[in-house]
Amino acid sequence: MIAGSTSSIRLSPASSQVSCWLRQVQQLFARRQATSRTFQVHRHIHAVHMMKERAQEEVNCVVSERKADDALVRNAGLADHSNTTVQQTRVLKPSGQDGLMSRAPLPADESLNVGAIHIHAGIRSTYGQQNPHHHYPNPHYTGHQNPIESLEAPPDRLKIRQELLDSLLKATSVTDGWEAYHTLTVMFPHHIHNLSGVSKIPQRHLHHLARLLASAKPRTRTLFLRLSAVLTMLHRSGYRIYLWEWNALLDCAGKRWRKCSLEDYKAAVEVFSKMTTPQPSENPGDDENLAAEPGMGHVQPDIITYTTLIYIAGRSLDPSAIRHASNLLRASGLPPNRITHLSLLHYYTRTKQLSGVRSTLQKMREQGFEPGLDGINACVWAYGRNGHMDVASTIYRVLRHNLQPELDVGDYDIEAAIKYLLDVEGIAIRGDIIPDEITYTSLIQAFAYHGQIMKALHVFVDMLSTPNREPKAAISQQTGEPSLYQPTLAAFRGIFLGFARHAQKPLLLRTPPGSLSERLRPIQKNDWNLENLHQVFKAFMNLPADVMPSERLIYWILISFGKASGNDAGKLRKVFLQLEQRFGGGWGGRLDRLRKDLFGNNGSGGH
Repeated sequence: MIAGSTSSIRLSPASSQVSCWLRQVQQLFARRQATSRTFQVHRHIHAVHMMKERAQEEVNCVVSERKADDALVRNAGLADHSNTTVQQTRVLKPSGQDGLMSRAPLPADESLNVGAIHIHAGIRSTYGQQNPHHHYPNPHYTGHQNPIESLEAPPDRLKIRQELLDSLLKATSVTDGWEAYHTLTVMFPHHIHNLSGVSKIPQRHLHHLARLLASAKPRTRTLFLRLSAVLTMLHRSGYRIYLWEWNALLDCAGKRWRKCSLEDYKAAVEVFSKMTTPQPSENPGDDENLAAEPGMGHVQPDIITYTTLIYIAGRSLDPSAIRHASNLLRASGLPPNRITHLSLLHYYTRTKQLSGVRSTLQKMREQGFEPGLDGINACVWAYGRNGHMDVASTIYRVLRHNLQPELDVGDYDIEAAIKYLLDVEGIAIRGDIIPDEITYTSLIQAFAYHGQIMKALHVFVDMLSTPNREPKAAISQQTGEPSLYQPTLAAFRGIFLGFARHAQKPLLLRTPPGSLSERLRPIQKNDWNLENLHQVFKAFMNLPADVMPSERLIYWILISFGKASGNDAGKLRKVFLQLEQRFGGGWGGRLDRLRKDLFGNNGSGGH
């Protein structure tokens, strides 16, 4: 059952890293109804205490910035669960009872802490550092000017603001756009726009930055925080947040980390809750406009929204999450699309539910959806991962037939294979679908994992001898034809993992059989031997110079040689030195410990 608050879209209050004078201004004008009388009173109070507190403020400013740095490292969560009105969305428990998924819409008198989001998403602006001829004043105040006086916007600051706005609108990269935006929010905070006479950041600029962030890959936690900050600014300024922006934030919420958990799905559900719940604008002057335009505060989710939720729930591998997301889609009345079914196919594959794979394929056929190459690849991985290599091999055989037709006719000809896939497994493969890199890699990894090294190498040879006709593939300058597929780290990783899993000691190092029956039993040759491993390793060392394997792959290569050689220390030292000379070495963690075991603390390496 999914339980607990899903209000993790809001950051917990954190120390600000902007200058101390700006924090004082934000505190003075935190209230929305600031009259001219209160303005003068605060000005006199500040003048009285300025001289007494000036020296202490400089010390506190440094301490606060250090604390803010520590808070940024410690505060990995996004939740601020204080004083929120919790609504509930039904979700079935595994036992069949109703559970509750918490929803925490944004209260009317409380908004996302955009200042805190800015601090977490990008500390300090570096805008202008890339152009040495273009200087901007430091937004972090260092003098002893009255902070109330600094609210006035002189012409030079307005000019700088316009230059930053122009840079933001013309930005073509996330880095440039975010630097310009972040500098604007530091120099001209949202809280003092009305008091300083400076207008808000135009919505055209904010939507442009949101579009840059939404198109960025990969999805990271930093990207999620930045997009959340921009959408919060749109909301606080009284601007519309479009559906595609909500969908992008939803996608980022579920992909903040490399591994997806139930907490990531709950964060995505909270974004969904906020996008479907009317939210009043925080701009006091825009209340009438908001009432006249009901669509301002919320949007109507589309099938992309629900498909994203299902995909995130599937990545979490939690049955209650996938059930909750599916119930949301059913309640919406929207029909699923092809990607929705493929997301479910991914979930059933990861959880080893072949019955779910087959039922999903059947539903796709009933609703008129073709699986496509990505769906066929998902089937290859689903059956291969679950040990049904006969079905995975048959799919591959049909795909290769589409590329190079088979001419044999008989009981097991290609037509019989096509009919079997369609009638028994419900997999329809069009005649124009051919294997791609994912097809080859998936099958290599599956064969290697299940101990079939020769079949894995056969598919590898097929791959390296086939022209790469994928979009954006390289074209040979000599022939003008597509170049052949190149070996990939993913394919080598699958094979080396197979050796680490299935390799055996050489025959000379094995314990001699004891009983007569064991001695008379014929010795079966193991293909996962040191000779074959050397051949694969030789091909691996001939990878292009710009290809750099991960430390994890280097580790499994050494484990493979350890198992295949019977932990021959001399062999392992030789392989380790070859890897260091080829890829640079300098690895830490378990590779460093392994190196010390092989060479000793003062052993010589390849440097």
